[in-house]
Amino acid sequence: MQTAVGPTRQLLVLLMALTALGEISTQLIIPSLSAIEWVMAAKPGSSLLALSVFVAAFGLGQLVLGPLSDRLGRRPILLAGLLVYLAATSWMLLANSMGEFIGARALQGLGACSALVMARAIVRDVWQAQAGPALAMTVIGMLCAIVVSPALGGLLTRLGGWQAPILLVLIVASVIVVVVLSRYRESNLVRDPQAGRLSTLAANYADLLKDRSFCALALTLAFTYGAMFAVIAGSSAVYIGLLHLSPSQYGMTISAIVAALIAGALFTQRTITRLGPNKIVSLGVSLVALGGIATLVTHQILGLSVLGLSLPQVLVTLGGGMVLPASVAGAVIPNAHRAGLAAGFMGFAQMAGATICGLLLTTLQDGSAWAMVMLNASFAFVAWSIFHLLQRQTRRATALP
Repeated sequence: MQTAVGPTRQLLVLLMALTALGEISTQLIIPSLSAIEWVMAAKPGSSLLALSVFVAAFGLGQLVLGPLSDRLGRRPILLAGLLVYLAATSWMLLANSMGEFIGARALQGLGACSALVMARAIVRDVWQAQAGPALAMTVIGMLCAIVVSPALGGLLTRLGGWQAPILLVLIVASVIVVVVLSRYRESNLVRDPQAGRLSTLAANYADLLKDRSFCALALTLAFTYGAMFAVIAGSSAVYIGLLHLSPSQYGMTISAIVAALIAGALFTQRTITRLGPNKIVSLGVSLVALGGIATLVTHQILGLSVLGLSLPQVLVTLGGGMVLPASVAGAVIPNAHRAGLAAGFMGFAQMAGATICGLLLTTLQDGSAWAMVMLNASFAFVAWSIFHLLQRQTRRATALP
């Protein structure tokens, strides 16, 4: 008979690495996007599609893999996804055209999504009702990787060309596979034989989405991450192409901006048990909206500059560091019997926001920073509006006799 997996520091470190894998896959290669376009004789801006298809596959895969792990267990789904990830990353290294590179990125996103959704579900399995601080710690690990990755990616691109960051991703993923095989036992000991069946999947999601509080958290996460993704995806062209920073200078600038994500996540990790997820999301999304609107106003009044773009974005990332872990904790903790389903939908919502924003950015780009700044502010304001509207409706419904 299987015994329960205990909450250990070693397991938490592994879950932090799994949570970070998807972001590392994107952040490391962003400084090399221009080089990839040049090597593959692709038109400028075409590499943005490689970012968008990754997040689309990353999000859609979680809708199936999350509930499927409620049925089959976390370990087999995690290992299968990681093997797909390794194959796709190897394909990226061998790609000879932008179309081939984009196809490999889509497959890589599908493999990477298993790491994120399984990490979140495993946290709920092991830490149970006290999962909030542990979920925040996994996000802190992911954010530390985001802070380091752009600068490291820029340095690797300068020293070893566009393939160097991808090779590092391949090495990191290989190490994670070895650790999962040797250190992680199955944590989902109470499985649902009906979970993950196509005949019941839509009904299960419909039942989950009847909860207004869950919807508020999912939509807030989607639009908050969309606001941040506008800058993640568009910043390379703006900082390097328009503001004439070198790839390494760009990487250091983005790393400084996203460092505020860690501060927000640390605040969440230390206060979520006392304040609760909803209060932290409310505070965080307010900072996101304030930062997005300040970026737009600064751009319109003072024009484009490194400081005028970067400083207001610190508010966006500070608030985002609160929203990401708190919204996931608020959605997953009450759904112990379907942790994979809830974690999968939250991951899908996060990536859906990024995908929609990425597609809009690709469509609206005109060679200036306007599309990036406008989408950042718009998604941030919508996130704030939706959260407070749905929370108000939830309170009214609860107050009714």
